[in-house]
Amino acid sequence: MQCGILSVGDVTPDPTSDRTPSEHERIKAMVAIALKAEEVGTDAFATGEHHNPPFVPSSPTTMLGYIAARTEKLILSTATTLTTTNDPVKIAEERTSRCSSTWPAAGWS
Repeated sequence: MQCGILSVGDVTPDPTSDRTPSEHERIKAMVAIALKAEEVGTDAFATGEHHNPPFVPSSPTTMLGYIAARTEKLILSTATTLTTTNDPVKIAEERTSRCSSTWPAAGWS
């Protein structure tokens, strides 16, 4: 069995302080969560694609590529892909490029 973390990238107020982080802070926090996930032995990290507030990951493959460059074992995934707003060929190319860089983590050779 594998254990993973899914972040939808929501930018919502902190329930203890009522402070809302900036989009920049939220993206940095998502990256930090992914890096910590690998550090503690979590198997996977996924984020979705959103184009409306209060969500920040409009380009999940860019963020996942950044995370892939800083991790070794973490399986990375796009939790959602909006096929209605993307070119299907571009989706396939982005996933293929990202997947080939993370094949060792997924156990592929």
